[in-house]
Amino acid sequence: MTDQAAKEVKAPIEEAILNRIPWEIILLSFIISLFSLLFFKPLTAVFIFGGGLLSALNFIWLKQSLSHLLSSVQKKKKLVSILIPYSLRLVLIIIVFFIIIFFFSRKIWAVIAGFSTILLVIGGEAAAIFFKTKNE
Repeated sequence: MTDQAAKEVKAPIEEAILNRIPWEIILLSFIISLFSLLFFKPLTAVFIFGGGLLSALNFIWLKQSLSHLLSSVQKKKKLVSILIPYSLRLVLIIIVFFIIIFFFSRKIWAVIAGFSTILLVIGGEAAAIFFKTKNE
């Protein structure tokens, strides 16, 4: 199999994983928020789930930005198309965290817990791929 054919075979699998990750983030943050109801107030669960939603939206935005970047041809356009969306994303994340810290300072850990579900999901996907390729 040539390199090009190998890339064409792997692309749908990679695309499926990248499309699945935001849903897994939302599901995991929802499960964690439900579990947190056993120990914390409902507002904490809302912030955990909200952090997960923010993380999923951030992942989708990043994926779209990178897809656009990789499809662009001109270098100057690439630089502008990189800087503006990434700067905007960074500013929006800072604003959201500032609002949460300013108005709900005791709930920032709940948001961080929900926002960090992306790490668990990506780690789980990486482990699944590792064990799948190891067994082949």
